[in-house]
Amino acid sequence: MPELELFAPSVNSDRPAHRDTHDTEALRTEVVQLKRAMQTRPVIDMARGVLMASFGLRPDDAWSVLVDVSQHTNTKLRQVAAELVETVGGEPLPEPLSTRLSTAVADVSRAADADVSRFPRSA
Repeated sequence: MPELELFAPSVNSDRPAHRDTHDTEALRTEVVQLKRAMQTRPVIDMARGVLMASFGLRPDDAWSVLVDVSQHTNTKLRQVAAELVETVGGEPLPEPLSTRLSTAVADVSRAADADVSRFPRSA
């Protein structure tokens, strides 16, 4: 009966050890980032829903508003989302976020209205 050979990396591999270390660190970083994304995704999705329900925005427009507010207020997107979700329970939105949110919603709504007038729906 022939013996089966197991394919495993050789100790004397052609790959340099520093490359393996770099690859391992890159994978660890990616795993941490993916875990963080999985934890923050629900609150971001809820915030998008709040914007859609409150202002009649489409999902991609709600996302654009969140990104705009985050970038213009130098606030992490997950923090903007959490603050927005808390407003549903009666918490006020901090002033810088509130001001930028109004501007971003107006900008997105204006752009959506322009798209509708360029491409009217057929009856």
